[in-house]
Amino acid sequence: MGSLSETYSQNSGLIIPLEHQQAIQNGTRTNTGVPGASYFQNRADYVIEAEFDPATCILTGKEKIKYQNSSPDTLKWFVIRLYQNLFKPESLRNVEIDPEDFTQGVEVTKLVIGEKTLNPEKFRYLGTNLTVGIPGKLFPSSSVDITVEWKVQLPKKTNLRMGKYGDGSYFVAYWYPRIAVYDDINGWTYDSYTGVHEFYNDYGNYNVKITVPEKHSVWATGVLQNKSDLYTTDIVNRISKSEKSDDVVEVITADDYTKNNVFKTTGPLTWHYLADNVTDFVFGVSNNYLWDAAGTVVDSKTGRRAVVNAVYATPNGKGIAEIGRNTIKSLSDKLIGVPYPYPHNTVWEGNGGMEFPMMCNDGPVEELFEKVFVTSHEISHSYFPFMVGTNESLYAWMDEGLITFIPKAIELESGNKNAHYYVGAYGARTMGTIYDMPLIIPSTEMTQGNYMMQNYGRAAAGFYFLRDAIGDEMFKNVLKEFVLRWQGKHPLPMDFVNTLNSVTGKDWSWFWNPWFYEFGYADLALENVSSVNNELNLVVRKKGKFPVPVEIKVNFEDKTSETIKENLVVWKDSDTYNVKKKFTKKVVSVELGGNNIPDAFPENNVYKF
Repeated sequence: MGSLSETYSQNSGLIIPLEHQQAIQNGTRTNTGVPGASYFQNRADYVIEAEFDPATCILTGKEKIKYQNSSPDTLKWFVIRLYQNLFKPESLRNVEIDPEDFTQGVEVTKLVIGEKTLNPEKFRYLGTNLTVGIPGKLFPSSSVDITVEWKVQLPKKTNLRMGKYGDGSYFVAYWYPRIAVYDDINGWTYDSYTGVHEFYNDYGNYNVKITVPEKHSVWATGVLQNKSDLYTTDIVNRISKSEKSDDVVEVITADDYTKNNVFKTTGPLTWHYLADNVTDFVFGVSNNYLWDAAGTVVDSKTGRRAVVNAVYATPNGKGIAEIGRNTIKSLSDKLIGVPYPYPHNTVWEGNGGMEFPMMCNDGPVEELFEKVFVTSHEISHSYFPFMVGTNESLYAWMDEGLITFIPKAIELESGNKNAHYYVGAYGARTMGTIYDMPLIIPSTEMTQGNYMMQNYGRAAAGFYFLRDAIGDEMFKNVLKEFVLRWQGKHPLPMDFVNTLNSVTGKDWSWFWNPWFYEFGYADLALENVSSVNNELNLVVRKKGKFPVPVEIKVNFEDKTSETIKENLVVWKDSDTYNVKKKFTKKVVSVELGGNNIPDAFPENNVYKF
């Protein structure tokens, strides 16, 4: 391995952060986009027992964590995430919460590391992090058991990716103390949760038992282990049917509640779930939600099936199971080409749209296109950031940009001809303004407004035009290879770029720099336009930084028109593109651009003779 400057020179077309250069030098990353020979990843496995009452919104729990240090470093402390500390009055936040939801955060009543019980009075809290020393340190290739007991009052009125949805129903997320990520780039990650930016978690196994009041179901990450102890025979049989059938199965209906045909026993119910190698665990609780389910084959080689569950309280929930089933089928067979990684995905009717391993919290919508958009978007997150563990906190665009873009094919199939609206929306709203921050800037530095437009709009537009440049099949090849290389691992932006370059055999720095790493905008202009004896001559000049496709509409005297299209690759080595074409009819005007081609100055895009 050469020096850092030599490492940089091998990728001189892009600005490579020093920490990534150092990772290549250390052998944990490579210039080709595959994990390095010395790549490491720590993990934490959780055994959790919790009690939750949706009436009071109080959760109590105890957990045993086995933390494995696979790094070459000796760890002297742990960083423990306590996300519900967001609701402490003094916490820094960039979102609004209802004042009635102010609490004292997570009350850690017991913390044992190894054999030593730590004194809560000596805990050091900073934002939503708790930092504690490790008795005796934790050496490389060793593990330690951690025991935590805690209590937390969950919000009753604020619905921030989770919350209370009517009497008896609650979606519970960010609810247990968890160990932060220690990686090859930053060591411990200290970003505090302030409400807007999302998360970065390690992989682990979860063995979770949740006790709730009688007549309340629990849907969760993982596979339910004791359904026969909880549900009636009718419900159990319908669950089994949904796992084997492509048809939509009504697992729990309103009639089942009326006839008391849901639960097998009375009294509090304990639900036991197991989830392997996931980055988080969430659950929904309800005593009135209906449940539809639909399954499909997601791995044609093995015949493995997966199920999409829709649990809901309003009529808008109808049809979600079918949309979800079609989504995981399309993702597995066509859009990504890697089988859907989990046994199920449960779409909970709550608010907004938020993804979790094997679960989504989606608000009810009436319009079909919106249903398809929200459902396919959140389920598609199963690949990014869950199957592939991208860092949502720092690089939200890696998952949100891809997942805003990839399932648009599903929306188009549903009849939504305007599925790629985000390209024009980004161009019209923020492109080229001071708020149009380069995507490589950490997402934690963005506020709600530009966070959404940058990480969803600009990033999705960038991937949209990248596909245009390299072709649909090659884009799928790149995407599939990236997933296969980094499944269960934590890639950085440069790992995607290097995978793109290695799979295509080309250097795409000329495209990647402006769209993802720089300030700028798209602006194409018409120059030197002439038409003599029906021969059209013109020059298209790229005046802005962002490369976009060329689309020229040529209008004729007889009210007909013809469109000239050219791939954006024409801008790789030149800022001008020449058109010379003979027609059989008189040209009266020329229009440059298209609906999904942003342009900061459209006034220089029209020429009339």
